[in-house]
Amino acid sequence: MEAAQKICLGEVDRAFAFIGAGGHHAGRNFFGGYCCFNDVAIAVDHLRKSYGTHRFAILDTDAHHGDGTRDIFQGDPDVLHVCICGMNYVSPDGTKVDVPVPWGGRDPDESYLKIAEAAFASRVRAFRPDLTIWYFGFDGHQGDYGDMGLSLRAFVGLADFMVAAAREASGGRLLTVLGGGSRTDLATLIIPQVIHRLANG
Repeated sequence: MEAAQKICLGEVDRAFAFIGAGGHHAGRNFFGGYCCFNDVAIAVDHLRKSYGTHRFAILDTDAHHGDGTRDIFQGDPDVLHVCICGMNYVSPDGTKVDVPVPWGGRDPDESYLKIAEAAFASRVRAFRPDLTIWYFGFDGHQGDYGDMGLSLRAFVGLADFMVAAAREASGGRLLTVLGGGSRTDLATLIIPQVIHRLANG
């Protein structure tokens, strides 16, 4: 909440919420995937009530579908929710999108980055949110529980992409929220590099 508030108050353009418990499987009236409260949804609700911030674009790159976030915002046309999760769906109004991810291939990092950019870049530019949110899970890294064959290169590439996307779409305002990932060695490898890219992008 504090990170989101600082952005809305103009104190910072970008912030990283080091939550580490994930919230995107918590819906309106259900828990799931070790998520009890939906951190992003709570922040959105607070910003709307307290700061008049109205439109939000969320890119979810956790390896699993953000079913709780989708449940909460399903009928909300002022929230763009794009989930890179292996499913294939686009809502009639185009604001709720699930993107399939091809498995294997010679370069999973490059494939994933291309898919994320194709799914989110043009949509977020057209949507013009007040705040762009990246729900960042590293559980898709090789050897973690959502293994998608990704390496550090994919996550720093996503950080660079999100900084650029937010700069174009929401005046540089970007909130990054830590999602899934279970291995301490991967966390200490990936998270500092992502924060560095976000801070210096």
